[in-house]
This record gives sequence, C-alpha cells and structure tokens, in this order.
Amino acid sequence: MKSIPRNVILDLLPAYLAGDASEESRALVEEFARHDPQIAGLIRAGTLEPGAIPQVALPDDLEMKAMKRIRRGIRRQMLYVALATAAILAIPLVAQFPWSMGDFVVMGVLLFGAGLMYVLIARLSDIVAYRMAVGIAVAAGLLLIWVNLAVGIIGSENNPANQLYAGVLLVGFIGAAFARFRPRQMSLAMYATAIAQILAPVMALIVWRSTFDEPPGIVGIFILNGFFAALFVVSGVLFRQASRTTSRGEDKPVEDR
Repeated sequence: MKSIPRNVILDLLPAYLAGDASEESRALVEEFARHDPQIAGLIRAGTLEPGAIPQVALPDDLEMKAMKRIRRGIRRQMLYVALATAAILAIPLVAQFPWSMGDFVVMGVLLFGAGLMYVLIARLSDIVAYRMAVGIAVAAGLLLIWVNLAVGIIGSENNPANQLYAGVLLVGFIGAAFARFRPRQMSLAMYATAIAQILAPVMALIVWRSTFDEPPGIVGIFILNGFFAALFVVSGVLFRQASRTTSRGEDKPVEDR
C-alpha cells in the first residue's frame, strides 16, 4: 500500500463514500485505510468535511467532487423512481379504472414517495438483507396507507378507528430516526412497529366495538393486521441478519465505511 500515493486514495474517497466506486477501488481504499488511521477516520465518519478529521489535509476540490457525485446519484435515482411511478400509474389508466384525477394524484405521490424513500435508505448499505428489509418495510407502509385510504382496515375508510394506523407508521418513522438507519437498531424499530400494528385493532375493539361488526369482521380485521405485523417482523429479522453480516466483517454499511 505504501507504493500508492495517498492523494490517489483521497481522490477515490468521494466515489467510495457515494457508493459509486468499483469493487477494485473499494478494496484499494479499504486496504489503504488499514494502515492509515486518518483515512480510516474519514471512512468511519462518512464525510469529507475537513472538520470531521482535522488532521487530514484534503485537496481543495475533494468535498466538491463528493457533493457532485452524490447529487448526480440522487437525481438519477429520482428519475428512475419517477419513471417507475408513471409506468405503474399507466396500468389503471389503460385499464380504465374508475379513478378520479385526485385518485391518480394521491397514488402518484404515494408511489413516488415510497420509491424515493427506498432508494435513499437502501443505498446506505450494500448488504442484500439490509436492502430487502428496507424494501419490505417501505412496501408494508405503502400498502397500509393505500388499503386504509381505499376501503379502510377497520370498517369503512371513513371510520375514525383507522386513524390509529397513522400512529403505527409514526412508530416506524420515529424508530428509524432514533436508529439512524443502523441495521441492529432498525430491527428493533421494526419489531416495535409490528407491536403497534397489533395493538391498533385491540384499542379499536375497546373504543369502537360496534365497527367490528362491519366487513371483514373481527376475525378478518385481526388477520389483516397480523399480515401487516408479519411484514414488519420479517423486515426486522432481515435487519438483524444484516447486522450480523456486518459484525462478521463480510460487508459493511456505507454509513460505517
């Protein structure tokens, strides 16, 4: 590693931290970092800000290169999400679903928001289990909102009991914020979300008992809630697996590189 100029490694850091570097470049940076505590510190910090590791003399344009790469990557991903959203919305349009313009707008916002959330969070790690966990959690949240808006989970969509599911999603968002998207902590956040999912119909049964006589009935409501809770549990299990993979050193989340 001593034969490789240090500035070469610094030039590779923006692409490394942005997740755009090739496998060979990543291996080169990681190997160099084993013998250079300051480079390793930059990787752990996940930033190229000079204040994070004051001992490192960074090239003047290094941070600018990183920002440009990150911005290009985000813009590219937003374009992919927008195209995917348009393709999905084309299905009910061509099939002539009885949707109003408002229905298309709401569904477009939901699809685009969910897709963008996935690509921004999933890029934090190269671990397959982590990305699968993010995908399942985002899909569960999207489906929960869509079913609630379309027909309602407890009674009709106008039933006030369905507002409890906003609390379920809030538990997930707050948990993810506290976890800072780290896999081990994210698994706990998903388990908490699953518990909140099960508690929602229990609370509704206490406060709005009469609504459980409407379709799909008390059994159907608890089965449906069990389905969503199972999705969050599966996501939690995958996050836990990603955490174990990281601890074994088989791969590392981008945030820890």
